[in-house]
Amino acid sequence: MNKNTVIGKNSVTNYRNAQEQHQQELRQGILDDTSDLLMREGVTALSMRRIAQLVGCSTTVLYTMFGSKQGLMDELYLRGFDMVRQTLETVPRSDDSQHYIYALCDAYRNFALTHPTYYAIMFLKVMPEYSPSEANLQLGKKSLRLLVDAVQACTAPGTMTEEEAWDVARIIWATVHGHIGLELTGHFNHPGAFPQQMLEQALQAIVKQFLLTAEHD
Repeated sequence: MNKNTVIGKNSVTNYRNAQEQHQQELRQGILDDTSDLLMREGVTALSMRRIAQLVGCSTTVLYTMFGSKQGLMDELYLRGFDMVRQTLETVPRSDDSQHYIYALCDAYRNFALTHPTYYAIMFLKVMPEYSPSEANLQLGKKSLRLLVDAVQACTAPGTMTEEEAWDVARIIWATVHGHIGLELTGHFNHPGAFPQQMLEQALQAIVKQFLLTAEHD
């Protein structure tokens, strides 16, 4: 293989990599703009034509990239869960498993408050006609894996089965969601309210109760 052939192949590879990076950046930009549009103007604004006008492309580009409006919503749904996963993975591990649980939940809460539109798409059914597929629901479930592991780590090895740890994790998750829902709708905006501390106190009560139950089973 001569030098010119190698250079030619490298140029093609670099071009393809640049194209793929551009496509990924374009896709992410469209998703961000769509979520912002949903926040500003509500569900009725989410037509492919309106989104195309907003991002400055044709509807053909949108249909090519996402297939349909359902495909676009799937991308928003999955990207939200990917953002959650990345957020939780940045939480420093702790030798104190209970403290790690509280830190994971606090990071989850911060994600919801920072990205309320993605949170709404993932959990609040802001588009009644959109329902994630079973496969996507299962992918979303994987974001709880760190919490499940942390719950199991709170007890002695063999004390709690994985199924039991999942049950506890879901209860913790539901508690966090209930709190976030109230916080997002302004119920903790009054003077003297400390939402973060309130959530941790609720979680402490739940975790300690389940640990006590596990120890006596």
